[in-house]
Amino acid sequence: MEKESLKAPAKNIAKLIMLIITTLSLIGSIFHIYIAYSTSISVIQQRVFHVFLLIIVYYLYQFKGGLEKNKKYSVLFALVAFITLIVGTYFLMNTSIQAMLKRGIGGASELDILMGVVLIILVLDVTRRTVGFALTVISGIFMIYALFGPHMPEIIAHKGYDIPYITNYITWTMEGIFGTTIGASVSFVALYIIFGELLEKFGAGKFFIDIAYALTGRMKGGPAEASVVSSALMGSINGSAVANVVTTGTFTIPLMKKVGYKPDFAGAVEAVASTGGQLLPPVMGAAAFVMADITGISYANIVIAAIIPGILYYLSLGVSVYLEADKLGLDAESKESLPKLKQVIKEGWYYALPIVMLIVALLGLKLSANYSAIFAIAVLLVVGCIKCIVKEKRFPILEIKESLVNAVKTTIPVAMACACAGIVIGIVSMTGIGVKFTSIVFKLSGGNLFLMLLMIMFACIIMGMGLPSTAAYIIAATIGVPPLIQAGITPIAANMFVFYFAIMSFITPPVAISAYAAAGIANSSAGKTGLQAFVLGLSGFIIPFVYVYNPALLIIESSAGSTIYIAVLTTIAIVMMAIAISGWFINRIPVILRIAFVASAILMFIQGNRIFDFLGLACGVATFIITILNSRKNKIKQAKEI
Repeated sequence: MEKESLKAPAKNIAKLIMLIITTLSLIGSIFHIYIAYSTSISVIQQRVFHVFLLIIVYYLYQFKGGLEKNKKYSVLFALVAFITLIVGTYFLMNTSIQAMLKRGIGGASELDILMGVVLIILVLDVTRRTVGFALTVISGIFMIYALFGPHMPEIIAHKGYDIPYITNYITWTMEGIFGTTIGASVSFVALYIIFGELLEKFGAGKFFIDIAYALTGRMKGGPAEASVVSSALMGSINGSAVANVVTTGTFTIPLMKKVGYKPDFAGAVEAVASTGGQLLPPVMGAAAFVMADITGISYANIVIAAIIPGILYYLSLGVSVYLEADKLGLDAESKESLPKLKQVIKEGWYYALPIVMLIVALLGLKLSANYSAIFAIAVLLVVGCIKCIVKEKRFPILEIKESLVNAVKTTIPVAMACACAGIVIGIVSMTGIGVKFTSIVFKLSGGNLFLMLLMIMFACIIMGMGLPSTAAYIIAATIGVPPLIQAGITPIAANMFVFYFAIMSFITPPVAISAYAAAGIANSSAGKTGLQAFVLGLSGFIIPFVYVYNPALLIIESSAGSTIYIAVLTTIAIVMMAIAISGWFINRIPVILRIAFVASAILMFIQGNRIFDFLGLACGVATFIITILNSRKNKIKQAKEI
């Protein structure tokens, strides 16, 4: 009885905390929409408010969860939230332009340093809890490197910095936590998360999945092809690989298993399809916005550059899925069991309107990424409200409120990854390790571009393992882009190369995060699913090398003829690689023909010599003909044996 009486006040306090969280979250979402078109708040104060609001909301969520589970230590989270409020208020009061200039000339006070140290601890703690240990450990290693520079190996040694200097640089300038990475989170990421949450709450997720099944259900292995299409549609909006796996995989993976795909293959298809959503316009996830902010390349140009590589990635996966279905002898879904395309479009066409308007705003009207987001959100709100009023005779106040609240919760791990990665960028800037790394890469590669690309590819994948895509790209770009640019690669191609492989770490063992999430849904081995995902995505690993050697694939600053030529050639080569990896085309392919397909593709991938292009094409066509003839011969032989 006494235990029950203790629970009642705790539940009441939990309700009060949830009310505070809701209020703060609504304020946060409205704040992000407001600053998209208003300049009344300085850039540094926008970033300070953004970081501290999210940290406070996070600890309040933890406090509420602890109360509901009757954990005694939950009050500590409330205490930390209160400390965060005090530190955040101090930062807001002391980050005016005048105060920043004064601190830059005279140095930070002892109280400034204390507050800065507390901020670093808070950022590292929330990052550890929401993102994982990997990024926290990496940030810690970089800070140790800054502190003990003189004691490092000669090739990376520097003069070393004391704790007050490091703290001042990381927390009281716009070179660290409050640098360009958190700037992208404030200005762009939060808005597109709001857009994605509203789209999901208004029911667009089901519409995308139904469209995918209506389009692909009659193909061999329909559910797997539907997984590819629906994950591409959803992923290009929410830009989160793991979230995409969970959202679409819950529907697609059981259906893939039902029609005859092995659990590990079903999970792998979903993992690869969901990961690719970050490579496909129009949204592409937080990392693309960070790229725009860091490089100064307009987000519209990044979207344009990503179109053909994104399509090629999904083409490769789609071909692999089709070949696997043919190999297993899987039939198409019955027409009666599939949603009718006309009916799906008739009932949900309006869900496509905000996305179309977003593309028009970005590419047609040439609006900035934040103005385009505001425009798309406005269209979505109008469409969602009309839908609810006309169909359900009510105003969707609950959907709007939940979307704005969920948006802040969803933003927390992304923002903390950006803040934590800002620590790494600050240390790189402070110590000059980026210049040293460029020198090391040139020495080890001997100036050979292909070797340099391989080294940076492996570095991006390794650094990206276990990290969210935003942090993976930021750290990889900080280290990997300068040597590529120095080697003569265009900034857009260099950044897209690093971005691509930072994303591919999600399906690369041993830490294939997307594959492991999909394995949980598929009830399959995480190791087997991760390996299968890597194999399915293998053709996609070649695409970045193509656009580094021939930037025409990125469309930007290229003639239409060059872009079409290289796109067609790469498409043929990608299909050949998919066939070679699958080992199946109509029938099982002998090893010698698989090698011939790979050789043909490699010849077409070699840039700068049309002779290789035509030689590869001729070799590929000949291999196709031989494969078809060989398959027919095998079928006749099998028929005679029967």
